[in-house]
Amino acid sequence: MDFRDINIEKIVARICNSDTTGEAFQLYQLAAPLLIDYKFVFASDKGGQPGFAVNRTFSAGAAVRSLFKTDRIIVLDPDTTLEMESGQSTYPIDYSISLDTNAMSYLVPHMAGKRGGGIPADFLEVFEFIASPEVNVDPIPYFTENLPNLADGKSADEIFENLKAYEILRTIDADWLKSKGQVQSTLTEQELAKSAQQLLSKMYMDISDDTTMKGIKFRHQYMYACLIKMAAIQLKSPSVGIGKKMSAFMEFCHSGLATMSVREAAVARAYFTQGQDLTFFGKIQKKSKKDILELLRNMAWDMWHVRQMEQSITLNPTKQARYFFPALLTFDRRFIEIMDLYPLKACAFKVGESQPMPFFDGDAFRLIATDDEDGASAVKKYFSEDAIATREAARDRVRANFSVVIDSLEKELLAIAK
Repeated sequence: MDFRDINIEKIVARICNSDTTGEAFQLYQLAAPLLIDYKFVFASDKGGQPGFAVNRTFSAGAAVRSLFKTDRIIVLDPDTTLEMESGQSTYPIDYSISLDTNAMSYLVPHMAGKRGGGIPADFLEVFEFIASPEVNVDPIPYFTENLPNLADGKSADEIFENLKAYEILRTIDADWLKSKGQVQSTLTEQELAKSAQQLLSKMYMDISDDTTMKGIKFRHQYMYACLIKMAAIQLKSPSVGIGKKMSAFMEFCHSGLATMSVREAAVARAYFTQGQDLTFFGKIQKKSKKDILELLRNMAWDMWHVRQMEQSITLNPTKQARYFFPALLTFDRRFIEIMDLYPLKACAFKVGESQPMPFFDGDAFRLIATDDEDGASAVKKYFSEDAIATREAARDRVRANFSVVIDSLEKELLAIAK
């Protein structure tokens, strides 16, 4: 195959959509001179294991979820492929498991001095996992959710205490946990306070960075907009066929957001098909006594945390590591249900750019299908060169007026819900 006249992103997509990793390797070798700045990660039944950033479920209801369906991966990049041609490749990696806000709320009450009677056996299983010296955990989701809160004047004392609790979780004394069945840190009280204060200082630095804050707020608002539109479509006409619902959502993404999002389309399709049986949307009801918009804002953070994992795979936190693999630990079964809708078969990225190119482990065309079974008409309508160019031309204007988009969506949904 001659790749010389093909757009590089199309080459990347062709490699990532290969039927086998063997085929992907062959295509990569053919196009290698054009891909010196790219890295590829493939889900695989064989290959290396990305630390403890793999899927598992605990008896307490908690779960660790990575971006991929398999617990092993195969990678392609100039260094690794050169080593593979010599027979075997061994490369250093880094990984981390993010504790979302939900996980913190479940775990903190069971820490030493918080609740009597010892730790229930199912929670002990989770603590033992976190306490393992090989397991790395981080508070990125909590950080992200609370930066806007801190900027809006939320008490720093409450955030400080939660950051201190995170530091205890990060430094659990495994021997004490095993012998006493209690959670305590290997750090002193002074060391814990110092570490928590450093994290809080980092949060203040971030909220003073206008670019960082605008980026976080826009990504959250983007997810919020998608969820509001899904809810409006479903609540307005729950009995309408899936094709019409998906058509309305895809047209909104194209015209209203100037961005097509297949992961979010997968969530929309599951919601339009299952209704409130998809428990992530279980509280989104007409005439609800709860604040439906506030519920959706919180759900939008969950949606963004998955996208945040995709972005994280493009990072290289340590110079020694060739790859970084993220995962997330949560007790929220509704959120787990959403993550399981869209496992990746592959993810590619250009080194130095935080723009992952994720590829669904399944038939993405069927996820976006509107009036036919295989999605061909939707692809023709929304992924033609003209449609892509139309969205690109409108994107800056949409983003500049996003508050107007949100305001209009909120009014639409509230009118339907009442």
